[in-house]
Amino acid sequence: MLISRAGRAQKVQEILRLRPCLLTMSTKYLLKGGTVATCVQGVAAPRVYKADVLVEGDTITRIEENIAPGPGVEVVDCEGKWITPGFVDTHRHVFMTVLRANHCDYLLSEYFIKMSWTVQGSLTPAEVRIGTLAGCLDALHNGVTTLLDHFHAAHTRAHANAALDAVRQSGARVVWAPARQSAPTQLLPGLEFANEEASALAHREMLSEFAREDGGKLRPDGRVTLGLAYDRVAMAPMPEHQEFLAFARALPVALVTAHIVQGAGILQWRDGGLLGPDVVFSHCNVLAERAAAPDDEMWAALKDSGAAIAATPEDELGMAHGNPVALDALRRGVKCGLGVDATSINSGDMFTQMRFALQWARGHDHERIRLNKETPPFHNRDNSADVFRLATLGGAEALGLAHLIGTVEVGKRADLLVFDANSVNLGGAADPIGGVVFHASSEDIELVFVNGEVMKRNGKLVREWAPVAKELKMRADEVRDRWPSDKLEEAWKQWYDTNGAPVF
Repeated sequence: MLISRAGRAQKVQEILRLRPCLLTMSTKYLLKGGTVATCVQGVAAPRVYKADVLVEGDTITRIEENIAPGPGVEVVDCEGKWITPGFVDTHRHVFMTVLRANHCDYLLSEYFIKMSWTVQGSLTPAEVRIGTLAGCLDALHNGVTTLLDHFHAAHTRAHANAALDAVRQSGARVVWAPARQSAPTQLLPGLEFANEEASALAHREMLSEFAREDGGKLRPDGRVTLGLAYDRVAMAPMPEHQEFLAFARALPVALVTAHIVQGAGILQWRDGGLLGPDVVFSHCNVLAERAAAPDDEMWAALKDSGAAIAATPEDELGMAHGNPVALDALRRGVKCGLGVDATSINSGDMFTQMRFALQWARGHDHERIRLNKETPPFHNRDNSADVFRLATLGGAEALGLAHLIGTVEVGKRADLLVFDANSVNLGGAADPIGGVVFHASSEDIELVFVNGEVMKRNGKLVREWAPVAKELKMRADEVRDRWPSDKLEEAWKQWYDTNGAPVF
């Protein structure tokens, strides 16, 4: 069902009446006596120091010791606590929380037949909505304050409206990127997309209308902005992509994101003149085998254009994407952040992604040294500070938001985490960077701010979780009833026997 611009505006106002704090944020907070741990742009090592942090409205206004609280300021005792930036997730399919834990053992090839080309097209707007809302709340609970939502279930306007309304209500900072694609109309013996032409027209109209809402600012406070997911460059002549991306950028969309796993996709984008600092490629595992070549043209294309990588090391290793490249990107000066990908596959926290990225890179480096009989190193090449940067400032740089978020600095938006450094997990740790990367979990995050609004307090989400969980379970069970595992396994076997495994 299409909703007019006036109708959408009315819907936003209904949401805002339910949560009036979305319109104004007048509360002031003084985080008193904590230890700040943050990266700083242009500085290699993170900074760790004692200070008070004053939040006024949506902004960090002072960082110094012994700030005296003024009138109307809520003082938060942060003695024995660490204050860090919120985590930035550069690649997540948020709606897939409605399929949580369904895909933990899948290969990427298997996932396409058992999810993308079957289940996904059957999801209802209600299922998409609760998956998106629960996914955003999952992120906030885990200290992820910003997400790039690659929303590849925008098959109808009703699905798009449902997802966007959930994103708005969640309170998370989101670059919401609906995907320019249609659902398959046939799986076997081969894929068919009979609705592609109509889908392309509808998507163009939808993007135009969303962009007219205050230039793509999809919440009054600017916390939700419009992006575009575009995975079609290998599927049609290049002039079609050049025209569509020029149209989208002129609207404008905040950024364009696409999957690159293996193959020559990076060079196709380069040769078509499509690359730019607004492009975020998820995965880019093809670069892992090119990491040793200093003049490699794919790496050069990314660095020269300012395009970014969103690495999701946990599922990249488990689903046969290839090897992660996050730390290679950091060394080469290519913008890079981390992401969860999907909570249908793995958990929604960034602690796991930081650990996978770092320990994979270390293990791979150690293996190379042994196999080549090189002199053992004096220290590890890659360290906790590297992945802390990827999960905070690196992600903000990848999304073009480093002027607003990603660090604890005066003038930045108040997207902040407060960790209990005396918790069971963290007690006795002196280094917040190593503590956060290797020992922390969601239970250690006492307080989460997004845009100066408290989203988690005393270790619990401000929004009541129980009714969300109840609907999530109901909708998830409905999907599993429609698509029992044996039905999906049979579809995968038929595809595999007929066509072999898809290659990406």
